[in-house]
Amino acid sequence: MSNLQIELNAPQLKAVNQLEGAILIIAGAGSGKTRVITCRIARMLEKGIPQSAILALTFTNKAAREMESRVKEMTRKKLTSLTVSTFHAFGVKILREEIEILGYRKNFSIYDSTDRCELIKESLRECKLYGEKTDLKKMETLFSNVKIGRLKWGRATGNTAANVADNTWEKAYNEYQNSLKTYNALDFDDLLALPISLFEEHPEILEKYRKRYRYILVDEFQDTSLIQYKLLRLLAGPDSGQSNICVVGDDDQSIYSWRGANYENLLLFEKDFPKLLEIKLEQNYRSTTTILDAANGLISHNTSRKGKTLWSGNGEGKPIELYYPKDESAEAAFIAETIKKLR
Repeated sequence: MSNLQIELNAPQLKAVNQLEGAILIIAGAGSGKTRVITCRIARMLEKGIPQSAILALTFTNKAAREMESRVKEMTRKKLTSLTVSTFHAFGVKILREEIEILGYRKNFSIYDSTDRCELIKESLRECKLYGEKTDLKKMETLFSNVKIGRLKWGRATGNTAANVADNTWEKAYNEYQNSLKTYNALDFDDLLALPISLFEEHPEILEKYRKRYRYILVDEFQDTSLIQYKLLRLLAGPDSGQSNICVVGDDDQSIYSWRGANYENLLLFEKDFPKLLEIKLEQNYRSTTTILDAANGLISHNTSRKGKTLWSGNGEGKPIELYYPKDESAEAAFIAETIKKLR
C-alpha cells in the first residue's frame, strides 16, 4: 500500500483514504474503479479495521470473487472473516442465521424458476384461476414485481396503471406465499424481501447487524434495485448519524432497468445521506481522446444524470469509423470479422 501515492491519481487516492462517513464515488467507464475499491478495502485493513466489520456488496458472483481475490493478492492475507458477496448471497447469509424468527426452519430450500412456476400453477389451480392459456412466466413476473414492491395490488385506472397489479390474482399470490412457507421454501425475491421484513419487525436484529458491519461498500450502485437499496438503507442507518457507507457507480452505465435496476438510487442516496462526500473519477485509462469526445457528446444529451467529463492521457488515437449494417445479423458478422482482423 506504500506506493499508492504514485499509483493512484488524486481523486482515486481521496476515495481510498476517506474511510469515514457517507461517500458517493461517480466512476466513469475505464476510470480504475475496481482498483479503487480493492485499495480502499486494503486501506481499511491496514488502518486496523477488523475484516468482520467490512461488508462489500456487488452485482454478480464473478465480480465478488474477483474483488475478494484482488484484495487477498494485495494484502497477502487469507481474509476468512471478510464478507464480499452479492446482495442475494448476503440475504441468504442473514436468513441462515435468523430465519427461525419468521417461522421457517434453517434448512430452507431455494426454488429456481422451474420450481416457482410449478408452485404458481398449483396455487392458481387451488384458487380456480388456472386455465390452459395461462402464461406462467408472466405470472411469475407479476408475483415477483409485487413481492419486490414494484407493483401494488389494485385496479388499474388512468395514470396508476403502470404501478398496479390486477388484484384478480391476489388470492393466488397469497396462496403461493402460504405454500412456500408450508414447504419451508424461498424464492429468489425472498432472499431480499425476508431480510427486510426481519429487520423491520425485529429492531434488535437490525441493530446486531449494524454493529457487526460498520463499514459498507457497494459496487455497481447504478444497477441496484429499489429493494436492494431498501436493505442497504436499513443496514447503513442514515438516522444513526454514524454511517460509514461508500457506494460506487455511474448512472451513464445503468443498463439493467428491465430487471429492476433503478439509477435514481443515486438521487435517493443523496437525499438519505445529505452530508455525503462526492468524488468523481473522470480520468479514463482505457480509451483515446477521440473516443471519449464522441462518448461525452452523446451522453451529454441524457437527462437526469450526474454531470462529468471523461478525459484520457492516451493521446488522440485513430478517427472513429462508422458502419451501417442492414440488420442485426450483418452487425454481428461485421463485429466478429473485425475482431478476427484485429487479432
